[in-house]
Amino acid sequence: MTNSVDAQFVVDDAALVQWCETADAASHVALDTEFERQKTYFAELCLVQISALNSIICIDPLNGLDLAPLADYLSAPERTKVVHSARQDLEVMHFSGITVSDGLEDTQIAAALAGFADQIGYAELVHKLLDVTLDKSQTRTNWAQRPLTDLQLSYAADDVRYLGAAHEILIEKLDGLGRLPWLREDCTALVDIELIDPPVERAWQRVKGLTGLHDRAFSRGTALAAWRERTARERNLPRGWVVKDADLVALAMHDTQDGRALDAAISEQSALLRRSRDVIVEVLTDADRQPPPERPPVPGTAARQLAKHLAAKVRARAEELGIGAGVLMTRREMELVLCGQMPTRLVSGWRAHALQDVLADVASGAPSAP
Repeated sequence: MTNSVDAQFVVDDAALVQWCETADAASHVALDTEFERQKTYFAELCLVQISALNSIICIDPLNGLDLAPLADYLSAPERTKVVHSARQDLEVMHFSGITVSDGLEDTQIAAALAGFADQIGYAELVHKLLDVTLDKSQTRTNWAQRPLTDLQLSYAADDVRYLGAAHEILIEKLDGLGRLPWLREDCTALVDIELIDPPVERAWQRVKGLTGLHDRAFSRGTALAAWRERTARERNLPRGWVVKDADLVALAMHDTQDGRALDAAISEQSALLRRSRDVIVEVLTDADRQPPPERPPVPGTAARQLAKHLAAKVRARAEELGIGAGVLMTRREMELVLCGQMPTRLVSGWRAHALQDVLADVASGAPSAP
């Protein structure tokens, strides 16, 4: 396959509007983004690449463009938006005013359902499906720099140049396997706004080491994680710049009744945290007054004895289907099942059907959460 389509670099509003009008008849578009997130909470959208109707554009949001026409173009539910490994792209676009809620088809998910590796990269997929070797020299380039080089723009354009063709092959494979409904189900779940922009109350789920704390410390840790998330958003700072995970866990372990020890712990933190001393104490003290939040279930001894049995059953069924075991059921989902809780996507949908006998077998002997 030859590189036959030149990319248009769009840097002004008129050119963007004109392209959207010209490509309005496209039923499918291939989409990708480039962004930077080194010193901020919110990623900076640096480039949007789209391929449609045998044309490719690279849109420059950093030139002050009004992205509303693009948002309208991509919001059309009848237009299929093809993206590879879409989760981060969806998040970055969402916070830039572009929401894709209908018609998404993720080629990484499609590939996994067709029997390729669970997290196969775009370059590897293109090579396997189209026998095209992509240039990887710009993988770690700085997309916020201007002007962009011809090499950068060519690399960016290649990210959508072959995406449509790869998508067509995968759709044909999945159609032959009767798995197109599987793809639609998983892609619908991917555009859930709570996955793209989770509430701050769930920020504790990102903090390593928090779930192992006793109830009071866990309560303080969840409150502190929510405060960190709000602060990071308000100041557009990385979470770790507000307070690192390890320091957050250490602060959560301090009894708020011991003011001297808590002050000493805060004094060892960043300047931002020291300046927020009164707020931190208030957050932790208020958490001590509240009932401990429900923590995620952890399999007990009896449940852990069933873990190998369940994992073996899932692996065997995945092999029958020709897909990765992690596609069928994640490790965390296994833990929940062993605790007597059924994850949402195992209650209904294609996984529930594929695992019906496996789940029934395990449920018959699965203990409840400790």
